[in-house]
Amino acid sequence: MNALNVPVEMISTCSAEGEVCPVRFRVRGRDGELHTVRIRRVRDTVEIPYFGVETFRFVCTAEIAGRERLFELRYNVRCHRWVLWQFLDAAGGRGA
Repeated sequence: MNALNVPVEMISTCSAEGEVCPVRFRVRGRDGELHTVRIRRVRDTVEIPYFGVETFRFVCTAEIAGRERLFELRYNVRCHRWVLWQFLDAAGGRGA
């Protein structure tokens, strides 16, 4: 699947041990409006080397546009930036 790499506004938690966990985010949809997405479940978290930059990949599920979706978020530690990297289910697409 093609990467979307769409910047998002994120609310996340951080445990006492320093583990980051996304909770909800806002993304600009095709209609130009900001949409809030509440993450139902984080299925997997992996640290990935991305061009030498510490990055974490989160595979999550959430209800988007009335449908359960599977997607990947990435968090860049150096610049504290979150992106909606790609949808992992068949529907795909950029809109929220």
